[in-house]
Amino acid sequence: MEGMFTKSYVKIDSPPLELKHKTIPEVLKYYSETKGDGESIIFVSTDGSRDVVTWSELYQKSCKVAKSLINIGIREKEIIAINLRCCPEWLYATFGAMIAGAIPVSITFTYTDGNDLIAMMEKLEKCSLLVLDPGLESINWNILRRLLDEYKSDGKVRSKKMPYLRHLLGVAFDREPDTSNVKDFKDLLEEDHPDIELPDIDPNEIYCLFQTSGSTGIPKLVAHVQLSAMKLAESHIFELIEDKFIQFNDRPFNWGGGYPSSVLTGQTRVTFSEFCDPPKDRISFMIEVIERERCSMVFALPPLMHELIKRQDNLPDDWPVEAILTAGQPLTNRLAACVGKACKYLLCFYGGTEICGVTEAKITDPDDFVEFGCGRVLKYPGLEVKIVDENGEIVPVNHRGEIYVRSEIMFKEYFNDPEKTKAVKTPDGWYKTDDIGWMTEHGQFFVEGRKSNMIISGGFNVAPEILENVMKTFPGIDSVVIVPVPDDVYYQVLCACVIRKPGFTVTETDVQTYCREYHADKPGLFTVLPKFYMFFEKFPETRSGKTHRKELERIALERFGPKKDKCPN
Repeated sequence: MEGMFTKSYVKIDSPPLELKHKTIPEVLKYYSETKGDGESIIFVSTDGSRDVVTWSELYQKSCKVAKSLINIGIREKEIIAINLRCCPEWLYATFGAMIAGAIPVSITFTYTDGNDLIAMMEKLEKCSLLVLDPGLESINWNILRRLLDEYKSDGKVRSKKMPYLRHLLGVAFDREPDTSNVKDFKDLLEEDHPDIELPDIDPNEIYCLFQTSGSTGIPKLVAHVQLSAMKLAESHIFELIEDKFIQFNDRPFNWGGGYPSSVLTGQTRVTFSEFCDPPKDRISFMIEVIERERCSMVFALPPLMHELIKRQDNLPDDWPVEAILTAGQPLTNRLAACVGKACKYLLCFYGGTEICGVTEAKITDPDDFVEFGCGRVLKYPGLEVKIVDENGEIVPVNHRGEIYVRSEIMFKEYFNDPEKTKAVKTPDGWYKTDDIGWMTEHGQFFVEGRKSNMIISGGFNVAPEILENVMKTFPGIDSVVIVPVPDDVYYQVLCACVIRKPGFTVTETDVQTYCREYHADKPGLFTVLPKFYMFFEKFPETRSGKTHRKELERIALERFGPKKDKCPN
């Protein structure tokens, strides 16, 4: 029967795509000519203002920046690091770098001594220019200037600790003291270099470096090439990239889920300006903006989805949202409940920074949704997905294993990290996702969580996501994250980090009782129960909005970890 499988392997046999454009500069020019003064990206502020970047403005200003970069000596394939909050200058710096033949990368740094910035610059090697905003309370500038031996008003800098860095451009430095020698990025937009010719861009060259989220470790630099970006943009495999949608997405540009890929697909996007006072109630402000801007699609991580579910009955009668898009973690039945007043349907995508999109599930009835479901493989020509055992052999359907992916739109490499690239890419081109899942005989995929999150306790391997899902069904529990705590006997034991539902006074004893009772009812579902419990009002988050597992793990280690005798000084 068509659509029936016995092995956990799918390949999309479709003719290759015929591309209209092969590079990002080509598509930016196309939309500039066809959409002109139409709204590309809208930045809204808490003071009620909206800063609109039109399609023609995006291309023309990016070209101006590109010529100015070439004028100051930026060479092709050099790297431009961008540390900016969401603002129009981020767009011009990023796409201007691409048009100039350079490689943009968004970076963040937080250590006051600058060690993480130095380490990133060492990894990037050929990073010749940094575009920077001062940061909240000047934190970024205070870190950077201690690393610079010299910085001049013409943008030239010198640093023994970052020897390749030659230039610094500032955004919003006009409100900072002692920054008169920082060259303003806006100068690049005011310069005119008619004699400079923009380079021809090779479709097979790297166009951008993306950082992984860092929620489960140190971010890696994921390199994608021009051609793969255009194959994805023009494939029309995603319903989310249909031109009819006005998309609301408040995620940072420097995260994969927040990256302004809408400029490659012709959509209008609404986002927040990060250079304004934060809203007193972010969720209420989001709802107000979505309604005012008539956003028909919303990219939502679980916290926003939970709030929309809670507030469904209070949403306006003319609520414009047709679809909610979510990605980044396994989808639960509770989240599927947003289908109704909050949206007509829910789009759940499975993919990653390295592999882009892999599967899509369209949920129109939450009662038909099965926990952790992420739909069928996207109809991208040549896309292959398989689930394998520990030996790399394809498993039968309905058997768990690690998900492998192979396609033309995958990343090229981890930049300047051949060892990590080799560790995740097989010689024949398969990417090891590190995700645990299974596939049904009908080609439906389910993803439970990360293989690397596995906790080893007393010889048992525990997938924390499975236990988390069970514990979320307990009365009075809103959210759960399971993290490991080192143990001298069992190697690791489990700590349950719990958020109570409003109005409930769930205790540690209550949760222990629930776990024991549920374990007795469901033998084999999980084999190790938590030893420790911590209660939170809110979980720490990464910059991209995901739950910061590593930070929870650090807190659990500090509170419950083995106490080692300190060596005398």
